[in-house]
Amino acid sequence: MLLIRKLAALIANAKFRIKLIVSYCLLVSVIILILGFTYYQISASNMLKNVRSSLGNVVLNNNQLLDEKLEAIRSKSDVLPVDSDLYEVMIGTKMNDNESLLKADRRLTEILFQYFGGNDDIYASFIVTRDYSFGNGARMYVPSAGFFNSELHLLAERAQGDLAWIPTYDYASTFKERGMEGLNFEYSRLVSAVKELNLTYIDEEGLFHTLPPGIEHPVLMINFTTDDFGKLFEDYALNNEYRNLTYGIISAKGDVIVHSEGSLEASREAPPWLVEAYRQGEGSFEKVIDGKEMLISFDKMESTGWMSYIEIPVEDALHGLKALQSVSVLFLAVMLLVSALLAYLMSIFITKPIIRIKKAMKMVERGNFDIRIPEKGRDELGQLTRMFNHMNGRIQTLIEENYASRLREKEAELMALNLQLNPHFLYNTLTTMYWIAVENDQHEISTIMRNLAEMLQTSTRNKNETWPLKTDLDWLEKYIYIMASRFQNQFEVIFEVDDRLQELMVPKLFLQPFVENAIIHGFAEIDEGGLIVIKGIYEDGEVTFSVEDNGMGFGKDVIDRIHSGEMRSTGMSNVEKRIKLLYGTKQGIDMYSSNGNGARIVIRMGHIPIPNDSSPAG
Repeated sequence: MLLIRKLAALIANAKFRIKLIVSYCLLVSVIILILGFTYYQISASNMLKNVRSSLGNVVLNNNQLLDEKLEAIRSKSDVLPVDSDLYEVMIGTKMNDNESLLKADRRLTEILFQYFGGNDDIYASFIVTRDYSFGNGARMYVPSAGFFNSELHLLAERAQGDLAWIPTYDYASTFKERGMEGLNFEYSRLVSAVKELNLTYIDEEGLFHTLPPGIEHPVLMINFTTDDFGKLFEDYALNNEYRNLTYGIISAKGDVIVHSEGSLEASREAPPWLVEAYRQGEGSFEKVIDGKEMLISFDKMESTGWMSYIEIPVEDALHGLKALQSVSVLFLAVMLLVSALLAYLMSIFITKPIIRIKKAMKMVERGNFDIRIPEKGRDELGQLTRMFNHMNGRIQTLIEENYASRLREKEAELMALNLQLNPHFLYNTLTTMYWIAVENDQHEISTIMRNLAEMLQTSTRNKNETWPLKTDLDWLEKYIYIMASRFQNQFEVIFEVDDRLQELMVPKLFLQPFVENAIIHGFAEIDEGGLIVIKGIYEDGEVTFSVEDNGMGFGKDVIDRIHSGEMRSTGMSNVEKRIKLLYGTKQGIDMYSSNGNGARIVIRMGHIPIPNDSSPAG
């Protein structure tokens, strides 16, 4: 008490300059401390908010990307049970005949490739029965007995025809492959989707068929590696400054599908916040885990119901503020020294910059990130101003980049939808026009519309470079019907094709350009009597097609100009390039013609193994 009285008496009796210096130092100290604390809290709050938003966007983008891919796979798997080819193969396969099994394996592998072959995210796909696993056996092996005794088959049965997603599991232990346990190989850990195939078939008479009694429903099995699910997270972890970041995908039961620590995959280890995260579905929160405050951003996948998350220590999220703390302490020490020497002048000098910073912070807090404080001087206040401007500019840049990224994603989604909808729209429009023509007794127009719609549907549904010859001929017959209607049946077409070639895979629409040339150019000067003969010959293992007409023909000079490239024929050139790419550079197209004597186009495909080679020629 006596000490306080002496101190009060000392202050009361001190000179005004001393009072000013002391009071200013105290005042400046208090102001600096308050501003520093406020600035730190606001900066920490904003930084944490930005980190939370950034992590949330990464998790959301990962889920959107995975959901799009997995929903596409689900859609294709929904069509598979009504595939007539699959039904016929399963019915016709003798499970006790090795040769029959091998033929079925090749055919079913082709069917699986048609549905899932273009998807790089799929590691391997199979159709599994108790007797045999049909599919991409060159890449991995699925033991039938092991599969049907595993939880995968049980989950497929429980799903009752729906696609069931299986969290990451250990291949060797799941399929009881004891000799492979403990080994590290490419598919030692898998994520799978299984579906019991309730195969059905509607024949040409409209009768509905299901699998006969005694034939067990096969199971579709689609396999993925964990890399396909965690690639986006892995890239993000490698390209940010958070050293203690962890990420993963986990099921509601705690099954670890993907984890930044690969050793935890295929285990069951539910984090303490999992139940709350599933209750919320998406978002972020802060939790104390093992004595450390953690920031967790999460989002539930719509396709599988699994939870994706990223987890980092709050300390790491705010590591950029440590430099600000050091600068604030240094700034306070310098200001105390300066205030003791230049109390009045420095009080004015300091007040104005502080006011400007405070106003700028308020504007930033209200969302005005365009504000910039004029940078004056190289002292601590100038340094603080530059740091503020840099931070504010960086925040604005991050917001703009985030907005631009979302905008590009939406544009990409719209473009993809347009690419999907346009052919479908045209097909629906032609179908509508067909029914309008039927209702108005316009039979010729309705037939043309139906043929054109079926041509469009066949072309758009098949995305491969090749298809069976019978599909190509069916498409060509519809095209010829339309052209015959256009040219008032001034020509006829005869097909002489070896029946053994019907299942041969050929380039799409490879005969159409030559038929079109015969109709447009060959029959340009005749009114009737035009004849086109289309032949498909299989002799001594050689496959040859020809298109011959009795039109006006063309001279040897025209043939020479086409071969030299002087005269361009886009259709012929395109077909010849595809023939050489598919069957070798020695194969191609030969042209025979003379003026007034028609034309004959020969398409050589060389030695090709064909289905049903032992069947008699048609």
